[in-house]
Amino acid sequence: MDRTARLMDSIRMLERLGPRRGKRELEAGRILKRKLASYGVDFQIQQFRNHLPHFSSFSLMADGDSVECMPTALRSGGISSKPLISSMSVSGRYYEEPNINFNPYSDAFSLATFYRAPSLTIKRKDVRRIIDARSVEGRVRVTKLPHRCENIMAGNLKNPRHILISHTDSVLGGALDNASGTAMLLELASEGRKDTLFLFSGCEEMSFDEPIYWGRGYRVFEEQYKGLMERAKRTIVVDMVGSNSPSLIEDKRIRMSAFPIKSQRLWERALIMSTGGDEWRPIYHSMEDRIGLIKGRYLEESYRMVSGLMK
Repeated sequence: MDRTARLMDSIRMLERLGPRRGKRELEAGRILKRKLASYGVDFQIQQFRNHLPHFSSFSLMADGDSVECMPTALRSGGISSKPLISSMSVSGRYYEEPNINFNPYSDAFSLATFYRAPSLTIKRKDVRRIIDARSVEGRVRVTKLPHRCENIMAGNLKNPRHILISHTDSVLGGALDNASGTAMLLELASEGRKDTLFLFSGCEEMSFDEPIYWGRGYRVFEEQYKGLMERAKRTIVVDMVGSNSPSLIEDKRIRMSAFPIKSQRLWERALIMSTGGDEWRPIYHSMEDRIGLIKGRYLEESYRMVSGLMK
């Protein structure tokens, strides 16, 4: 089996477990550990506690009729009037205010953003129903569900020249985000690179951390291994590759979204590799994030780029 076929096979394997949250995230971790062991790659586990949102009930009514929705709330409560917003472009205050959100690029349910307020996401086709309705009422009930998370640290954990990072969990489908990055790290780890630490991070997508709820697994690693990150020549985050030619992210806002660690200096030094196109927007955090979007030639480009960065 050639490299592209192996990458696609790994992505497909992880995609089958989507959404990779809770027990499915841990099952993905077990598969990764078996793969690493079969390659003869040593690894250690960094366990940590987290909480995931558990939704016991949610509903949305427009003029007395039910509207299809999914919950995106980290707090319980009601939604009245029409606090309609785009989930893809959020200012700080919206994290704290009840809302009905939608992904303007997507026809599917897209859980692009979660909020520290009662919130529900709808499909783009139902936006007009909310706008035209005389009365809108929503409600969501969420509780914190304890979850045991783990970071899988493979390869050189003593004096790595490079640290490669991907997250293994997903909000919904998760082929591009981020089975693709995980598969890339798995392929590179199989090549016996003695100077590299590979971090397969859990619980990147979701926590109740404030002010930033995502990236918990990254920050847990940073807290214990900050010195290792400071001494390494390069930290490379691989997140969403294979749907277009890869690029290094320069936009500060997107960089913070992709790698929300605490140290400003380490964050500035990190390289974040991702797709160079916008085709991810319609499938972002949705069940439409499937392997059909990923092309072998772009995986190969991504492999060559990250390999070049490790020289």
